[in-house]
Parts: sequence; C-alpha cells; structure tokens
Amino acid sequence: MTELFIKAELASSALVPAELHGMVCGMAVNGTPEFVVADLVALAGPDTLNDEEALGAFITEALDQLYDQEMSFVPLIPEDDEPLSVRVEGVVEWSGGFLAGFAAGLTASRDELPVDVQEIIRDFAGLSGMDASDYADQERFDLEDIEESEASLMEIYEYIRVSVVLIMALMDEHQAQEAAD
Repeated sequence: MTELFIKAELASSALVPAELHGMVCGMAVNGTPEFVVADLVALAGPDTLNDEEALGAFITEALDQLYDQEMSFVPLIPEDDEPLSVRVEGVVEWSGGFLAGFAAGLTASRDELPVDVQEIIRDFAGLSGMDASDYADQERFDLEDIEESEASLMEIYEYIRVSVVLIMALMDEHQAQEAAD
C-alpha cells in the first residue's frame, strides 16, 4: 500500500482512494488556474472528508506527482497483487471521480473543449461504466483469459496515465488560446 493510498484513506472514510484521487486529478487538469480545496470539499461533500490535514497532504502529494516533470504520475488504483475485479473496480471508481472533478469548475462547454480532450472524456465515461463483477470469479476463466484480461487492464492503466497528462497539456494550451483571444 502506497503512502498516497494511506493519506487518501485518512482523508476520507466515505470515498475510496481511487475515486478521491480521480476527483483531485480531474479538478487539477480542467483548465482552472489553481486548485481550490473548497471546491473539492463541495464536490465530494463535507461529510465525506474527515481529516483536513490528511486531505491537504493527500492533495499536495497527488498534485506533485501530476505536475512532476519526470512524469511520475500514476492513477491511484489497487495494485497488481489485488484480484482483477478489485483493480477493475478501482479503474471504474477512478474514472468516475476524474469525470466529476474535471466537470467541477469547468468554464467551457464540452463542445468548446479540444477534440482530443472530448475523445478522452468519452473514453473515461466508458471506463467508469465497466462492470467489475464480470471479473469477480476468476476460477471460471482459463489461464489464457486471465492473462488477456491482465494485459487489457495494463493497457487501460497506461492509457489513463498518459491521457491525464495529455489532457493537462491540451487544457493549458486551450486556456492560453482563450486568454489570447
């Protein structure tokens, strides 16, 4: 369990770490000039967050990873030693949290967003609708199916990681263009 995961658990007992991390990342890349903690509290609901100091530490570390020039950002979903269904559920929760965070405080309409951002948002919406229960009973799968599912999940994980960084760059460019016009 990572330190960031532990901070997320301390910050909120009502939201799973993947969802909280998705919200923070979505809010951080939606083109708003700065991250406002009060907006996250309003989005998540004040009753879902139980430790202000832990929340601040969680946000700081999540944003540091997101903005790291070494591209150390990774979505906070359960690790490889967890069952496949738990990791798929983490992708679902992270994607849903990201979409909520991205939409919160977004000043542009969806049609005004860069086309690539619109496409990624549609993809994330699809990911947020996956059914993790399809992966709950791994005993009914043969080894080849499990390996294929694992490979697919790794591709999704990498797609999320790269897409968030791409959205951040595209939204920064979009905001600069809007300011210039």
